[in-house]
Amino acid sequence: MIRSVRFENFRCLRDVELKLAPLTVLVGPSGSGKTSILEGMQYRISCEHSDHWRLDVTKPIAMEFTFSDGQHQRRVFPIVGLDSWAMQGFAVQGLALELGALRSDAPLARATALSPNGDNLASVFASLLPPQREAVVSQLCRWVPHISDVGLQPTGPRSQQLRFRDRWQPNLWFTPWQVADSVLLLLALLVLPCQVPMPDVLTLDEPERGLPPRTLGDLVGLLRQLSRGSSERPPVQILIATHSLELLEHVQAEEVRMLSRSPEDGSVRVNAPRQDTQDWRGRDTMPS
Repeated sequence: MIRSVRFENFRCLRDVELKLAPLTVLVGPSGSGKTSILEGMQYRISCEHSDHWRLDVTKPIAMEFTFSDGQHQRRVFPIVGLDSWAMQGFAVQGLALELGALRSDAPLARATALSPNGDNLASVFASLLPPQREAVVSQLCRWVPHISDVGLQPTGPRSQQLRFRDRWQPNLWFTPWQVADSVLLLLALLVLPCQVPMPDVLTLDEPERGLPPRTLGDLVGLLRQLSRGSSERPPVQILIATHSLELLEHVQAEEVRMLSRSPEDGSVRVNAPRQDTQDWRGRDTMPS
């Protein structure tokens, strides 16, 4: 597990150390650096002028990871062989699910992991083993009671689309464009534990978007269970960025990192909330 990551001179992250838990929740107003942290974790560092702190290319971008066993990895960008670096340490999957992508047709091809925006959801669902698919559908139907099944429909010689069966009229199947946003989002989240291979680190950008408040506890429970692992799969360290005050009702203070910008130079600051108070769940956490 990653114990902490330090960013130097990457966008607004002039010198930021972020301590990580099995499940870490980044909160803060828009522009507070959440996306930069998520993209840095995914090695999305192009080292163009815009990636450098204050456009100063004379200051190298650096990242340093400290692991739970005390080992360190430090890289200064630009470097050659980012893929080999990822393989030496850990695999990171970054997701920023988009509703249009989740609803799109997907290739008739085997896919065992979601793409960054989720546009291959139908392919991943089709690739699940029968017991996995049954478990995913069963849980989705518990969360969305008006759905009784999920299926697939060819839409061309090389494409397929998800279908959702109505609970009260078994011969009625809805297309992805006819169901609520939450149905697609919950299905995508439910297939995460079935991915092969599982990532070591999973980042999620605003996973609560499109979900009704009543499901946010289930969302956090699913992610926390994934971060703990099981007898069948290793734990996955999870890092999410959120704008949802409702989601904060379901997380613990030790899981939260509060981001803000320094009034002096605009650099990002990271603080952990006090664990002896609930004030961090208030609206001052994410001012407009």
